[in-house]
Amino acid sequence: MTGPFDAPDEQGEGVPPGPRRPMQPRDRRRPHTGHLPQAIPRVPGDWDPDWDGGDEGGPRSRRQDLDPVLGYILVMALSVGLTPIPASTRYVVLWGVMAAMGGMAFLLGSGIRLKVTDPGDLVWGIGLGLFTGGALMLAGSDTLATAAERLFGAGDPDNPLLDTWVFQATAFVMPVAESLFFRGAMQRVHSIPVVAVLASLWSMLMFFPNLGLGDAPVVGVIFGSALILLNFLYGYVHWRHGLAASFFCQITAGTLLLLVPRLLM
Repeated sequence: MTGPFDAPDEQGEGVPPGPRRPMQPRDRRRPHTGHLPQAIPRVPGDWDPDWDGGDEGGPRSRRQDLDPVLGYILVMALSVGLTPIPASTRYVVLWGVMAAMGGMAFLLGSGIRLKVTDPGDLVWGIGLGLFTGGALMLAGSDTLATAAERLFGAGDPDNPLLDTWVFQATAFVMPVAESLFFRGAMQRVHSIPVVAVLASLWSMLMFFPNLGLGDAPVVGVIFGSALILLNFLYGYVHWRHGLAASFFCQITAGTLLLLVPRLLM
């Protein structure tokens, strides 16, 4: 006869002999039925609204991984080839080609982002441009005014449209072209020092033929040093605060260096 708390005999399961404790709790260390619960993997679309679905739906093009150095070589060669034509026309063509390549990189999905999530980034960009451009302007205001006259004057420093042309170049044309190409496309695949050096070489090849360095070599030294410093600054601002901040930083610094010295003459 078995007691009220004795476990029933279970045939074929190898129940060990001897008394068993009453009301023995069930072993819950592992589930006894079904499969182990599976975690549902999260996809980047759950937290990133810009996620485009990854590699689902078949292989995708790798256009966003193209190295923009090829485009850089092309515009450098074009800059050398267009040296004999008037300076203003040469600037427009070169900046137009560079802006077109930067725009194509943006449209083809290279990852260039113009969205501003924090207005403070724009303040940082403008502030750094004011500080650096102002310091360089105080160091060589007369030299920068001479450089602006030689770069954009086209042999006619008394042209009433000269200041308008300098303003358009420093506030719109040059920042758009160089920001999209160098900071937007090239800095995605190369480091800040590499991009800064390449951008400085581009600017020197573009501007130095019109500076008349044989008459005033100090202008080339000051202008070249400013170009190198500013391109490092633009790359850092883009890395730290985004492309829009770098764009406004270049507008601010370029205006202080090329336009303001002319207006103060």
